[in-house]
Amino acid sequence: MVDPISLTSDILTNTISLALAPAVWAVLFLIAFEHPGFAESIGFGRRTFWLLVLGSLLATFAILPFGAAANDVIAVSFGGALFPLLVGALAVRRVSGGGNRLLASFLGLVTVESGIMLLLVLPLAQPAVQPLGAALAGNSDLATGLLLFVVAVAVVLLSVALPGGTRSAASATGAGSASGRTLGFLLGLTSGVLLATYAASSAIPGVGIEEQFPAYLLPPIVAGLLAVLLAPWVVPGREGYALPLAFFGSTFGVLLGADLLREPPLYGSGPAGIYAIGGAGVLDLVYLSGLLALATAYFVHRGLGRSLLPVDGSVPRLDPTPVGRLARGFRAGVDGNLAEALTESSRAGHDAAGQARTLLGLPDPPADRPWDGLPVPGWVVSDQANLDAAARAGSTDGREGFRAWLTARWLVYLGRDLGQRRFGTMKARSIGFGLDLLLVALPGVAVWTAISLATPGDLADLLGSLAFNAAIYGFISLAFLYLVLSETLLGRSLGMRGVGLAVRDRTLRPIGFVAALVRNTTVLPVLTVVGLAGGLGVAFLFKGGSLSSVTVDGIPLPGGLLALAGVLVFLVVGVALLGALALAVIALTNERQRLGDLLAGTWVVRDASPGAAAAPPGPVRSPASPAPPPPSA
Repeated sequence: MVDPISLTSDILTNTISLALAPAVWAVLFLIAFEHPGFAESIGFGRRTFWLLVLGSLLATFAILPFGAAANDVIAVSFGGALFPLLVGALAVRRVSGGGNRLLASFLGLVTVESGIMLLLVLPLAQPAVQPLGAALAGNSDLATGLLLFVVAVAVVLLSVALPGGTRSAASATGAGSASGRTLGFLLGLTSGVLLATYAASSAIPGVGIEEQFPAYLLPPIVAGLLAVLLAPWVVPGREGYALPLAFFGSTFGVLLGADLLREPPLYGSGPAGIYAIGGAGVLDLVYLSGLLALATAYFVHRGLGRSLLPVDGSVPRLDPTPVGRLARGFRAGVDGNLAEALTESSRAGHDAAGQARTLLGLPDPPADRPWDGLPVPGWVVSDQANLDAAARAGSTDGREGFRAWLTARWLVYLGRDLGQRRFGTMKARSIGFGLDLLLVALPGVAVWTAISLATPGDLADLLGSLAFNAAIYGFISLAFLYLVLSETLLGRSLGMRGVGLAVRDRTLRPIGFVAALVRNTTVLPVLTVVGLAGGLGVAFLFKGGSLSSVTVDGIPLPGGLLALAGVLVFLVVGVALLGALALAVIALTNERQRLGDLLAGTWVVRDASPGAAAAPPGPVRSPASPAPPPPSA
């Protein structure tokens, strides 16, 4: 007989569990795209959105092993844990004005707190000392929870008493007092989520950490609520920082309360396996809890009518690209706002000229003559002057506004064609990426080969080998890290260096760490194909001979050879298809950007000196504008 209450509960639980990730993604989208200045100021701008959504989805197989316990391997998932933790840490740096003091103090104290807690949890989790828990509180979990609570309170009080904290800075200017309150609150918030998560979760051998609905919803929701309500005391005058504090406190709290304190007793308790922090990816509590706390804080923040302007006013204005500016002008004209349409059309011409000058390495021109010094026909300078005059004078004639927009479109096309000389060609980019793939694949093949030769038994034994599987996951993660760190530290990968290319932002400066992360998340599918196919190919090559023979069109073939051929076809076709998609995007974009470049706002340019780039041969005419000049505004 079906229990209707139980059935309804199961349906509700599964529905909420499946809808939770898309729901928090929608809120993150609203923050990043509807309030871009505010979002950038608190560390949750558009790049963060793409890193936490698309990047985390693509990083499903990016799991980095970093240690061993008993016969198990400990790892961290990039998408499920590392990306959220990095975003939260960078956001907390913004709270302290871009410095590391708050973050370093928090990490130091939380390390002490979690270390003491771990020392308490490990012995109390063993059967030999369970009577101690019974003697203390009648239940070992309750005893452990009480001890953890005492440790959490002690560490929070310690953070307040430290030099530079609330007590010692109370007589100072007040800045130190606010910093101490922020540190104490962040520690208290993290500790609260930690204790609640530990109390509501359970460790299941062979499965991992599990927390039942709706218990896993409550800690992040309460954290987001408290962060906003206490923001006037914790971060006075900067209440928007309640959002990153709620996100980081919840993410770190779940990490410590579940993965750190609940997982170690599982090590060595069953068959050997990989225990990955955030291993469930976008469905992991480490990933979801921070976003749920952020969403709660956002709605409460808005409900209280607080400002959605950039916090501290420290975020620069986010100007669109020349093509984006042109689109703004067109939309304004369609809406009947001719003054804005004329202004945006004029700015589009200026932006196109400025971008071309940046790419060609030319100095800034007079403000009213942006095309001076560029290799363009004389009518271009005149048309820009006419556009500027029309924007200053304004107009109520729709035909005049449309003619101005057409002129701006010609100018944007012309600036694009001038700048394209500096962008890397599809051929050079393909060769550079191929060199990088070869560079990371050769060590991977060597490791897989060594493990295959050292593993006794047949193919099934090798595919079930913990070391072999860890090596495949590790390849994907380390190859990704190579691309990210080389572009962050050197401005380009070794493959790019070989073909004379570099990665730059829209001002031709080296890109930052977050931009490199976002840019290379779109390469993860290729690395995943290479890792899976490469590892399986090596396995079939060295262990496939033990497979039984198969028959194809009446011709007997060794099973190992056929399987190896199938893996190689998967490798070649997979890399070719993904590469073709990337090249198609490059060919269709104005600035030769692949998807990762579009999301991160980066360019791949020829590594030429400014002088060499500034000497294009002769005047240039846009292919979109044949012989006659475009109509003047």
